[in-house]
Amino acid sequence: MKASEVRILKALDPGESYIEPTFVLVETAVGEDGDTVTTIEHVASQLVKGRMRWKIVTVGQSVPLSHAGALEWAVSFAASRDIPVVYQRDDSMGTSYAATPSKRSSALSPSASK
Repeated sequence: MKASEVRILKALDPGESYIEPTFVLVETAVGEDGDTVTTIEHVASQLVKGRMRWKIVTVGQSVPLSHAGALEWAVSFAASRDIPVVYQRDDSMGTSYAATPSKRSSALSPSASK
């Protein structure tokens, strides 16, 4: 399969069910040290004792990659294994912390320009 044939879709919200029988999931967040980290998982449904179950294989966990870099790698991985879908979630942007001033208040602060 060509990388251009892999569909990139937004990851579902928690509690929603995926219908694709196999896919790659890319989730990016801010790590404890403030850097961007990404987890990449290969997810496939399989029959276990007469019931369908998800088999999740973590390909990379807390990898120090940007979301774009991880997504590019995941699409290549998916294409090489004939997996038609990559789901993505990028929580690394727009995260606010209680100790961090909002953009508006930091823009008004004289110390923000230092």
